Amino acid sequence: MDSPVLVTGGTGFIGRFVVRQLLRDGNRVRILCRSRSKAVQLFGDQVDIVVGNLLDTESVSRACADIHTVIHIGGAYCFGAAHRKHLMEVNVQGTRHLLIAASRRRVEKIVHVSSASLLQKQNAPAGENDFVSQPAWCGHYKRSKWAAEICALQWARRGLPLSIASLSSPVGPEDETPTPTGRIILDFLQGRFPFLAHTGLNFIPVRDCADGILAVARNGANGSRYLITGRNLWLGEFLGIVSRFAKRPAPRWTVPWPLIALAGLTGEILGRFSGHLGQRICWETAYFARRSQFFNPAKTREELGWTPVESIESAVQQAVEWFCPDLAEPGTDCPQPLPLSDVLAH
Repeated sequence: MDSPVLVTGGTGFIGRFVVRQLLRDGNRVRILCRSRSKAVQLFGDQVDIVVGNLLDTESVSRACADIHTVIHIGGAYCFGAAHRKHLMEVNVQGTRHLLIAASRRRVEKIVHVSSASLLQKQNAPAGENDFVSQPAWCGHYKRSKWAAEICALQWARRGLPLSIASLSSPVGPEDETPTPTGRIILDFLQGRFPFLAHTGLNFIPVRDCADGILAVARNGANGSRYLITGRNLWLGEFLGIVSRFAKRPAPRWTVPWPLIALAGLTGEILGRFSGHLGQRICWETAYFARRSQFFNPAKTREELGWTPVESIESAVQQAVEWFCPDLAEPGTDCPQPLPLSDVLAH
């Protein structure tokens, strides 16, 4: 491919694996990012770097110049009412800026990366067509992703060559921020996970996630949605896998949802008074802790010919050893858990 592929969010957790795979496949790659030094640290001189952000229309327009394909991963990924304005600006307005620029620059293919959590089906794993008519009022992250996806679909109906890749929870090494999945693992390693919630999630190794996004770029139909998902697991099952590599027992006791809701409300209120607006315990995370997010990607795998190849166990092991490198050494145990008072304080 003579024209480069533009990746927004290319220095992020998922984006860096997408960029590396594109480079391995012989593609020229351009990234739109806020930090040139971070991009150089990750990719050296292998990529073309445009410094800017999705809210800066001039840098977005420059990034889209002479581009064949855009893979739009960039966005804000945070929870809690305090982040509502930022989420809507970056995820919705930023997506609109990108699509306008891509249209003007006559980009030939766009992959809009969205969240599989916007798909729900009563009493069954959700499929590609189970897009919610309206997300929950308190789900500020989901509302921003829902509005961004609506915007993307509107542009697709106008003729913009766009497909949607809906991701579940990625897991693997280099989760610097970390994402909510990485936060589960890191909290467990730090002894901040004394109890379970009765919730189900879908986990996908981050390299498979990148491969799935690129499969959408190659073969995705215009205006179609594809589920880039892996394995459905209850939280207790997932932590059981983590515990194997963390060399620490998984929590055994499940907290009733009303207590989780109370903790979420308390965390939201205390965060506003203290100015420490954490995402670990807020009403948004508590609200969704009572729901399972299981998926059935049969249509995607049939149409794209794509399926994950790495095991969740392998991805978890790599994540654990990245967060806690000493665990890769035989005979080394995870750091001692914090006292329960410290867990609750954080």
